[in-house]
Amino acid sequence: MARWAGSVGMLAVAVQVVAADRKPDETEAIIVEGRRERSTVVLDEPVLTGSRLGIDAFDLPASVSVISHELIQLRGARTAVEAIESAVGMTGGTSVGSIPNYATRGFAGNDITVMRDGIRQNTVSQSARPLDSFLFERIEVLKGPASLLYGEGAVGGAINYVSKLPNEVVTGELTASVSSWNTYRTGFGLGGPAGIDDLYYRVDVSHSQSDGYVDGSGYDYTAAAAALRYDATDNTTLTLQSSFLKDSVSSYYGTPLVYDAVIDQNGLQSVRKASSATDRLVNARIDGRTRRLNYNNLDNFSKADNSFTRFIVDSNLSERWSLRNETYVATQHLDWRNTESTVWNPATQLVERASFFLIYRNDLQVGNRLDLKWSGTLAGRPNTFLIGALYDDNEQIRNSGQTYASSPTPANVPLVGFNRGIGPAVSYQRTVKVTTDTVAAYVENVFEPIERVKLVGGLRYEQIDVERTSYVGAAAYEKSYDPVTGRLGVIFQATDDLNLYASYSRAAQPVSQLVSLTVSQDDFSLQKGTQYEVGAKASIRGTDLTFALFDIEKQDVLTSNIVDGVRINSQVGSQVSQGAEFAIAFNLPGEFRVDTHAAWTWKAEYEDFFENLGAGVISRSGNTPPNVPKFVAGLFFVKPLGDWEFTAGARHVGERQANNNNGIQLDAYTTFDASVGYRWDHAQIVLRGRNLSDEEYAEWASGGGLMVKLADPRSFELGVKYSF
Repeated sequence: MARWAGSVGMLAVAVQVVAADRKPDETEAIIVEGRRERSTVVLDEPVLTGSRLGIDAFDLPASVSVISHELIQLRGARTAVEAIESAVGMTGGTSVGSIPNYATRGFAGNDITVMRDGIRQNTVSQSARPLDSFLFERIEVLKGPASLLYGEGAVGGAINYVSKLPNEVVTGELTASVSSWNTYRTGFGLGGPAGIDDLYYRVDVSHSQSDGYVDGSGYDYTAAAAALRYDATDNTTLTLQSSFLKDSVSSYYGTPLVYDAVIDQNGLQSVRKASSATDRLVNARIDGRTRRLNYNNLDNFSKADNSFTRFIVDSNLSERWSLRNETYVATQHLDWRNTESTVWNPATQLVERASFFLIYRNDLQVGNRLDLKWSGTLAGRPNTFLIGALYDDNEQIRNSGQTYASSPTPANVPLVGFNRGIGPAVSYQRTVKVTTDTVAAYVENVFEPIERVKLVGGLRYEQIDVERTSYVGAAAYEKSYDPVTGRLGVIFQATDDLNLYASYSRAAQPVSQLVSLTVSQDDFSLQKGTQYEVGAKASIRGTDLTFALFDIEKQDVLTSNIVDGVRINSQVGSQVSQGAEFAIAFNLPGEFRVDTHAAWTWKAEYEDFFENLGAGVISRSGNTPPNVPKFVAGLFFVKPLGDWEFTAGARHVGERQANNNNGIQLDAYTTFDASVGYRWDHAQIVLRGRNLSDEEYAEWASGGGLMVKLADPRSFELGVKYSF
């Protein structure tokens, strides 16, 4: 099923071919002088995020997009968010200052799990940081419930950042670029034999910084990664890999919507500050004078240091048995000082600034994952079986519950011509330690009972123990869960080039982030997420395509009701989504390569859901969750012409709701990018333009939809890359 297109690409690539069940002594380095297709539709390779069985994406009863390092560079994706948005149906944005958030298949935020090399650290809002894309070998996106592989959470999907690892071929890369708003970016990577028999290395470093288009929204990212691989015997390989990330962000939280009045749920119009829970805005708009203004306090910051280290043992125990053991340690330290709410008040003609937030995080995560795989026959038919176990200890120290003034000085400012002021004179206080211990056991199996039919499934059992210890005299809190999750799918090989599949998957997710659970949530069980999916995958004469229909339901959503005048919380709510996704990559005459995709979520809404507003409850049944578009589509062209390479791309995101009330909508938008590159020997220079139509749009809503994160306008970048 290898698919190669001589008309696409600019580089000869080195491919290390390792069959899923071959022993290390069967590994051979093959130098392929050709041009590899560059597309998110990858069917002839194992996808780490979809299964631990090592089967190709073609034989997986699930939807997975792969954004390779080469594709990241081709599209000029500088950050993880930009790279992930090239996958079918994916949208992203930084909703609260500097934390990336993603949406797909009708779900967003903490319903999407983010991992590094298959290890899940916390929910998105607890662990995701802005990342330069240079360090990744690839990014994989699995759609739908993923608890089988990654534990609680992951109802909407999973994103996996895959690190670069050593191989036998010497490869190197140096890249540098400059772009609008004093943006600079550099990266260097080198790997190959270390000069000692059977020892190989990989080193990568990157740095990027920018002033940002919005005033006072600059950032500085530094990352480094190193890895050693030692082929200890013909059957055993040892790998040590570490990455270190440091970021410093001057946060831009969003631009306030300006409006003339509000209309409440009874249809009455008044001139006052809006309630995002109940009101619709009259003549809502972005004042052009605010396009580059930052309403955050001057002494704001978001600074994080992250590290991730793992030691991997891969061993072929026999012709049929193989073992993989992975021990890992991860750390995170975060300091945060920001004003997170800036809301327009038409009565006073002022912007009211509130929700000053101080965050301290100090996390230590230690774990071990062991997989034992067997490949052979069952009742005379091919079968591959895997059994695994995981232990994870995650200790998180916080300043949760610390009290301080909630507004900067001054608290209220004019729309323009204001003094940003400073935040309250307060330092963080360590208030709580939350320890989450997880023990999991799981199995996966692929069995071919008859020719052209495969059954692929798995089960996972977890024991999750959460302990909350206060440093300031509050009562201790303990909670345990024991979810069972899994996936079952069938694949029918209709032809040698076409697979049809159907699958059912199940996930589990707490009503709140585990680190944030309180005594008031003690009686509630995990929410259940289920998905039914049918689809097709094909690779015919250089054309790769995938199609999927999905139906997802998250059950036991925490909702509120009034019974005999008393507000009661119960788990009777649900959130559902239904839709279709399509992706295809193909060649056109004239050496054009086309990569296009579309996702239509025709149903994305709450069912039987009442939101607790403090003084009462209000029904959200039938409403669409915020930041979830019904339609997302992308189109990307590549045209090589001798030493020149031309690319062009368009991306469309449909209208989204800005809050649960659905009283504020974010307009649909379409952006256009293009690049021209020239290569000589091993070097390439590229001129790239982004958002060429200068589209003004909101990439994400926050603050209940009363403030939106505006995307950058038209920009240009000049970069150079040297590869060997």
